[in-house]
Formats: sequence, structure tokens, C-alpha cells
Amino acid sequence: MLRFALLNILTRPLRSFLALVGVAVAIAGVVGLVSVSSGLKSTMVDTLDKVEGLVMIEANSVDPIFSTLPLSYAARVERIPGVAACVPELWRVAPNVEGQKTLMGLFSAIVVLGLDPERHTRLSAGHVYSRSMRRGRNIEPRDAGQRRVVISERIAQKYRKDVGASIRVGELDYEVVGVYQTGSLFLDGTLVMHLETAWSFAGNNSRDVVTSFYVEPVAQSPEEMARVEKAVEAEFAQETRKVDCLSTAEWQSEFGKLLGHLDVFLIVVSSIAVIVGAIGILNTMLMSVTERVPEFGILKANGWSRGDVTRLILAESTYLGIAGGLLGCGVGVLGVQIAARFMPFQPATPLPLVATAFGVGALLGIVGGVYPARQAAKLSPVDAIRAD
Repeated sequence: MLRFALLNILTRPLRSFLALVGVAVAIAGVVGLVSVSSGLKSTMVDTLDKVEGLVMIEANSVDPIFSTLPLSYAARVERIPGVAACVPELWRVAPNVEGQKTLMGLFSAIVVLGLDPERHTRLSAGHVYSRSMRRGRNIEPRDAGQRRVVISERIAQKYRKDVGASIRVGELDYEVVGVYQTGSLFLDGTLVMHLETAWSFAGNNSRDVVTSFYVEPVAQSPEEMARVEKAVEAEFAQETRKVDCLSTAEWQSEFGKLLGHLDVFLIVVSSIAVIVGAIGILNTMLMSVTERVPEFGILKANGWSRGDVTRLILAESTYLGIAGGLLGCGVGVLGVQIAARFMPFQPATPLPLVATAFGVGALLGIVGGVYPARQAAKLSPVDAIRAD
């Protein structure tokens, strides 16, 4: 019967091919969209894993760039029991680099980080950028007020700059004194400079305002981190500018919520494609049943039961689903590999995803063949033969 079902499909190559393509497009879409989402999640998790301490920002701010806090908060945080260091930071978006706009997309934006190098020496493991130096040196206290920056390897390659070169940020030129590489898509879009220089870059006349603080607890246990978080937030609970103190796990949770909305969108898009694929198989099998009514009459007259006819149609539709699943998985994986060469992050295509996508293709074939199979099985031999 399986061989007979395969021959029936091959006798109608164009129609079968179109149904197969419908399934393949749906499966390839599922593989591609989920791979991109998984890759984005992995990239963010990898980034946050490099940040070991706590980040203190203005309450209800979605990002340090949109936060504003008094510099004096640092001394108060350092007096809290269990806090080893509190480092002020000033984050700003670079309007342009070398005359090129940097706000064209989420992954192409370049930001400026102003830090106090003396305070950063208090961190037990150093700052993520100082730990990732490839050549040159870090920003040092002697760079206060000087137009000097440390850039990432990615920025260095994009603008063909290196240690000792001059790079134009906004309207001014800055000397490159070091090049780092964290390996993170988000962290490697940062220009690091002295806090005094960053204040001038941001046009701040006041020198007592920053955007965030990097807080390092004495102990890194989850319990101690949670205790320090609550203590820091309680310290400023009565101030006009309250604060949120977030750990890596909480940043991951917030980002997870954001990607959760993305996943819902991807599920909706994928569901539409899957439904279209199922309808394609349903339509193909219904047309096949309509054209082959006399054939089913002859088969029943020769002893075929309703179950035999049902299994024949389901076998044909399942063949289409399996072939579409295989083609879709192949196209999806290949498409992801090609797209990865042009994407700023690496999409993730785990084996379970491919296996699930293939299973969905096979299921589409079965679902699309159920109704046509029932219609074919209900035909009586006499009426079917007379329909010829």
C-alpha cells in the first residue's frame, strides 16, 4: 500500500510539488524565526553573564542611558554593610562616529561610557572592559579631561582605527589608547572614556550627575546579592530620585519578558504559515479524491475496506508532509547559516528544534489528509464506479 501511495503522488507531480512547497515554506519559516529568537536570547544571556555585580539606576528607568542620579549616592552606597565598591558611570549615545550616524539599528548603535578609573580599581575582578583588553591600555586617572578613548575590536575594524589613531566622535577627535574585545554583541559597541571627559562630551555643566552605579557586594552568593539589593533600594526610598538595584538574574528576567512578546509574535506568524501549509495538503488531497472516485470504487469492488482506503489517502498526505518537513528543515537550516553571515549575532538552531519542525511537517500531512480520507472511505463501490 505504501508503494501504491507513493506512485499515486508521483503521477501528479505538479500538484504534489505545490503542496510540498507549502509545507516546506511553513517549516522553513518556523526554523528561521525560532533560530533568530534563540540566538538573540543566547547573546543577551552571554552579555549579562559578564556583568557580575549589581546595577543601580533611577527607579522605573528601562536602561541606564535614560537614568539620572546624583554622584553623591556613591558614598552612601559604599557605607552600606556588605558593599565592597560603588562605581559611578555615565552612559550616552554617540550621535555619530567618523561622520557616520550610529543610530540606524539596535545592534549598530554605539554608546559612550564615562567611568572613574580610580574607583574601578576597587572592583575585585576589575571592570568587564578592563578585563577584556587586547592591546594598548585602559583609561587611567591621568586621562581626566583628556580626549582619549578605549574602543572595541569591532569598532576598530569598522573604522580602521588602532592604538594611537584619532577617531572622531560627534564633533571632536579622540585619541585611541586601547582596544578591548568582550565577545558580546551589546558590550562591544561601547567607547570608554574618563568620567570627566564624558561629562564634557555630554555637555554637562554639572559634575555631580551620572546615569548609573555599578555595585559590587563583598560576597557574590545569591542570598547576599538579594540582601544588598534591598538595602540599597531602602537607602534611597525616601529620596526624590529613588533607585532600582538589579542583579544579572533580574536583567535576564526583564529581557526575557521582552523576548516573550517577541516569541508570541513569532508563534502567531508561524501558526499562520503552518495553517496555510495544512490547507495546501487538504486542498491537494481533496482534488485527488474527487478525480479518483472511480478508482476507489474499483478498489472497493476488489475487496478493499473503508479502512484500507482511509490508510491509502493518509499515507499519501503523510508522504507529502514528511517530504515537506525534510525540505523545510533543510532550507531553514541553510537559510539560517547564510543569514548568520550578515547578522550581528549568531542564530541558534538546536537539533531539538529541527526534530520538532520535522515532526510538525509530518503532522501537517496527517491532519491535511484526515478529511479527504474520510470522504473517500464513505464512497460506495457502485456509486463510485458509476461516477466514471
